Amino acid sequence: MRSSELVNKSLLASAGCGGVMLRQASSPYRSADTTRRPSSPDAASLGLGPTPGFLHKLSALRLIASKEILDTLRDRRTLFVSLILPLLLYPTLLLGLTQIIGTTQRDLRNDHQRIVFVGETTEMALNYLRAEKLDPVAADVEEKGLEAKLRENLAVVEEGEAPEGGRAQLRDALTTRRLAGAVVFREGFAGLLKQDKQARAALLFDPTDEASKMAREKVRAALFKFEAACREELLRRFPEEEERLRFAETPVRHDEIEVASSTQKGAYSFAPLLGMLIVMMALTGAFYPAVDLAAGEKERGTLETLLVAPVTRTEIVLGKFAAVWVIAVVTALLNLLVMGLTFSKVAGMIGGGKVAFSLSAAAAGTVCAILVPTAALFGAVALALSSFATSYKEGQHYMSPLFLVATPLAMVGLLPNVEIGYALAVVPVANVVLLVKAMLLGTDAAGPAFVAFGAMAFYAALALGFAVAVFRREAVLFRSGAGRGFDPGSLLAARQGLPRAGQGFLLFFAVLAAMFFLSSRVTTAEEAMGAFLKAQLLAVLLPTVVFARALRLDLRTTFALKAPRWIALLPVLVGAGATLLLVAAFQANVMPRPREQSEFEQLMEKVLSLPRWQLYLLMAFLPPVCEELLCRGFLFSAFRARFGGLRAVLLSAALFGVLHLDVHRIPATALAGIALGYVRLRTGSILAPILFHMTYNAILATPEAHRFLDLPVYGLVPAAAALLGAAVWLKRLGSRGEPRAARVDNP
Repeated sequence: MRSSELVNKSLLASAGCGGVMLRQASSPYRSADTTRRPSSPDAASLGLGPTPGFLHKLSALRLIASKEILDTLRDRRTLFVSLILPLLLYPTLLLGLTQIIGTTQRDLRNDHQRIVFVGETTEMALNYLRAEKLDPVAADVEEKGLEAKLRENLAVVEEGEAPEGGRAQLRDALTTRRLAGAVVFREGFAGLLKQDKQARAALLFDPTDEASKMAREKVRAALFKFEAACREELLRRFPEEEERLRFAETPVRHDEIEVASSTQKGAYSFAPLLGMLIVMMALTGAFYPAVDLAAGEKERGTLETLLVAPVTRTEIVLGKFAAVWVIAVVTALLNLLVMGLTFSKVAGMIGGGKVAFSLSAAAAGTVCAILVPTAALFGAVALALSSFATSYKEGQHYMSPLFLVATPLAMVGLLPNVEIGYALAVVPVANVVLLVKAMLLGTDAAGPAFVAFGAMAFYAALALGFAVAVFRREAVLFRSGAGRGFDPGSLLAARQGLPRAGQGFLLFFAVLAAMFFLSSRVTTAEEAMGAFLKAQLLAVLLPTVVFARALRLDLRTTFALKAPRWIALLPVLVGAGATLLLVAAFQANVMPRPREQSEFEQLMEKVLSLPRWQLYLLMAFLPPVCEELLCRGFLFSAFRARFGGLRAVLLSAALFGVLHLDVHRIPATALAGIALGYVRLRTGSILAPILFHMTYNAILATPEAHRFLDLPVYGLVPAAAALLGAAVWLKRLGSRGEPRAARVDNP
């Protein structure tokens, strides 16, 4: 039977009587008697409504659309990628990016930008500049002859026939001396103010430099405050003199002069967009060939022929990766060329001569160089993900999360006041976009550039190693489309009532999403208490319990709900105190926090002002119970059944650090998580890490104990010895009744 007849029959079965009429209208085997019997006139015959043929076609369209929608909704992968995955990934990405960007902007506000001032001024004006975290220095004190150079080029910009040359000289004078800006006090500034007359000043800044833009904001704020002080003093001395009152409205008039050239402004305008488009084109260039070389070859049945060839699977993966890598690099370079030409044309059209765009040889070389590890990362990840698919369509579903993750990271360059630094240089994709932006702007970013190159090369190597490991697994290569394939780890987890590793990751992202949507700004201690309760009970504990019940897990085994040996409690308590001392030293010396308090630290200040019993409830009871049930309970059990005990300790510790939503606290918190995971591994009970966590947080919740946390280096030696002794003690005690990880020999 032909496929068209099958479709017709399915439509008939769904349409009822209307389907019979549709079949009569569309069947090629119609009766010879086609004479229509007369009927009474109706709305359609009178031209007052749609014809019966139109209604039949509309019904057919509705049936086909309903069928396709139902088929799509039956595909669980489509629903997960379209609805659930964005809900989980975007809050996680935004939380991380918000932390990094907020830290960068706080550092920029807290930094003291160096500026020079030209001309005679008042000490009060300089004090207002210093109050805004600026370091004003007289131009001739900074360098002899600098004042004359600035005045000369300023005159060229304001009155000369070649202002671009004057702007270039001014910008060069500032950047070579690492100055964020200059304030030129016009002739007679201080004398005019003494005579109650309006004085003038000019602010020189670079609109393409974030530090210079921040200095401009600070100078403007300082001058406005200086004006307000002059106004108040004048009104106090002469409350009724009308002429002086008119002057009091604007005692100081300041002009703002940009020192950036048209090319630099064009680079500042187009660089973020260019970086984002280059990254997305490199990803697109790796997407289709990777899916075709892995999932497409499975679907065509040609992969088996390649596997029996006299080559190793590693060589097969490296060959496929090289092809995807080359295609992705070529795609990105061609798009770079086309976008460069397009932006050059567009800048001339919309800028009115004030904006231009061009790529220097150094910038183009750097951009091309960073594309090599970027395309390698995308190619390796795309090849590994598409290897799990059994068809081209399924491969596209597996690749969609890569786009969901890469897109918001590629948009970081569009955010204002965000420049590449050592922190952002290790964030994949975002570091590439920001590096392209810095190179086009001519910013000195040699250190972060090396870090970005190294980070992308490292991530690409990890992704390539993952792709090789995937290709060496028979369960992945010969997985049928109807099932999941044989997974010993999942089989063992199912037999013991434990969660799978994928379910553990899914729960973790669900918890992060819940914390994101339940978060709110707090201003009082009572609001801080409510925020803690919501975060622990609704965002951490509730999803953990719901997942465990929905998956019908063995709660006793999953959460290790059994009492530890009483003799293990002493090393647990000793280890908690020693770990806190070492983590505090690490936080203070290796990962110091920014000078300005983060939102978490402000929240903690409000929490510490609560009554002592509420403080211990919020810090020493709720977080240990809720977070340990999640990290050392559900997540640890899921990871151990699949990866083994050591990897479960490290993975759960890393996620434990991320769970605290503070970039500067992630490494230190992860170190504490390693100690907690080790306690869980050796005791086999969730109660032991809960006790460890309670002791740790109880010390932190006691303000009187904080003075003991700031130990000198030699004071950490006993703490390290105590921690090592506790670890050895727990190891000798051993664990009981713990499930073992599944081991599979690679072919």
